[in-house]
Amino acid sequence: MKNKMMVAAALVTAMSAGNVLANEVDGFYLGGAIGTTGIDDGGLYDNTLQPITVDADDSTFKVIAGYQFNRIVAVEAQYTKYGDVVAKNAITQDTYTWKPTAFSISANLGYTFDNGFRPFGIIGLASIDLDQSLPLLQDDSGEGVRYGMGVEYTPPQYGNVSFKLGYEADAFVIESASAFDSDKDIVIDSFYAAVAYRF
Repeated sequence: MKNKMMVAAALVTAMSAGNVLANEVDGFYLGGAIGTTGIDDGGLYDNTLQPITVDADDSTFKVIAGYQFNRIVAVEAQYTKYGDVVAKNAITQDTYTWKPTAFSISANLGYTFDNGFRPFGIIGLASIDLDQSLPLLQDDSGEGVRYGMGVEYTPPQYGNVSFKLGYEADAFVIESASAFDSDKDIVIDSFYAAVAYRF
């Protein structure tokens, strides 16, 4: 009887330890993502004499590296290559293109549930380079705010691999050199799907 109780206690202890290990969520992770590219140009061309349309083409690509401290807090570094943003003169058909990239450091705040789901929000700072095709802006690089939200899922059978669906954006200001025009608030964003591996 005593041996059976000891075996049962050992099994319960082993199962509990296994459950704690299964729920461990801290550690480094590395991943990649692909998504769409969108833009809110903040009325950048509203005061031009000719009609200009602004469209975002191609896909967004992301490289993500981070460290998760616990179920709630992670810190994330990310390199984002957005698709081309093209401003087109509807009359002359002339184009002016941005090829924006961003490097960001953000806090990833959420909660990891026992079933592997983790809703999260992102807030941080980004360094942005617009890489303009023509020197129309005096300075086409600067700082912005990175924000977003999404959901992550880590299947129990693949404890080190997680999948994300999310929305993220970089918001920044283009300063006007004209006394007759105001600064423009620009937002470049992306809906994306990501895969990450935790080490």
